[in-house]
Amino acid sequence: MKRTLFTTVTLVFLLAGLVAAQSADEDYLKAMQLSDNCAKVQALEAYIAKYAGQGTTNEHWAYFYYCLTPCATKNALKAAEYGEKALGMSGIDEQAKIGLLGTIPGLYQSAGQMDKAKAAALKLIEYGKTLQNKALGTKLQAGGYQFIGGLSEKAGDYGTAATNYITAYGILKDPSIFKQLRTLADTLYKGQKYADAEKVFRQFYAADKGPESASLLGQTLYKQNKINEALAIYKEGYAKKKTGPLALNIAIILNGQVKTDPSKTNEAVSALIEAALLNPPQSKNLLGQAQNLFVGQDKDLASSYTQIEEHNKAIEEFTKTYNAKIEGKTNDDLSETDKKVLKTLEANIEVEKQAIARIQSGQKGVLDKFNALVAQAKTRLGK
Repeated sequence: MKRTLFTTVTLVFLLAGLVAAQSADEDYLKAMQLSDNCAKVQALEAYIAKYAGQGTTNEHWAYFYYCLTPCATKNALKAAEYGEKALGMSGIDEQAKIGLLGTIPGLYQSAGQMDKAKAAALKLIEYGKTLQNKALGTKLQAGGYQFIGGLSEKAGDYGTAATNYITAYGILKDPSIFKQLRTLADTLYKGQKYADAEKVFRQFYAADKGPESASLLGQTLYKQNKINEALAIYKEGYAKKKTGPLALNIAIILNGQVKTDPSKTNEAVSALIEAALLNPPQSKNLLGQAQNLFVGQDKDLASSYTQIEEHNKAIEEFTKTYNAKIEGKTNDDLSETDKKVLKTLEANIEVEKQAIARIQSGQKGVLDKFNALVAQAKTRLGK
């Protein structure tokens, strides 16, 4: 009799557990079938409140989806904490872990828990180091450092922000990371914190030695009137990669220095030509500056432009006089004196034109040399 009673009681408990498990599964499925994200979050929260710690089949997924389901009214801190719980439970695969690790830092940040946000980002970095998929692991590490950089920048800790951005960029040459460094530079520039900016971007350039870091450091030095040092950094970066922005910065500095140091004219001309070829929207203007600078070296040629202008003015005056003589008249209306004057004017105009032609012929040799410089630059740049 006792054995029968025990068996019956055991069966009752088993059946009760089975019913409870079925009920938990049904509640979970109902929650996941909701199309409205915020309604789904509420249903998952109710599921967790009812079944947490009971070892139900889907408890870990309830925490997971509460954390990852987007909803404007969701409690960010609770979502982050549920995400942490999911990470510590069995049944969460690698892809799910990556989703949680990538989401939790932002949730803590939204909740105003900056220390926890940073700690969560560090977990993302450490997890990235363990992945066999190195490309994915690199992205996770860079993302973690980039996130910490953003937190630090918002807190006004620009040194820490720069260190993390630079580390992230060193791991993954992602344009979005460089964009944040550029934004940081703009923040420092606007605050006229040029010395701070220099410290930041010397660190970046030392780690990177690329055209992007050269551009930032060079600009920082230029803003402090350290012109020669800025030029040297721009040239170092340009030697490694010939980019339009670096070419333009070099050309601007050299073009300005020619005014006080004519010995730099040829270097400035070459720099302006290369800047023109690498910056198509500004090509016409830059080539014009290069040509004027090149022509300016030949004083006779430079004066020839003034002479041509004078001859053109003379032609204009002779033409006005000529037109005034014949205006409203036919050939029969013209007197012999008028006709002689007109012939003299025609001869004078022709003389001026011939004078211009001779000057232009003399100019051609110099301009051919300039065009040869342009052709050489195109060859160097593979244009």
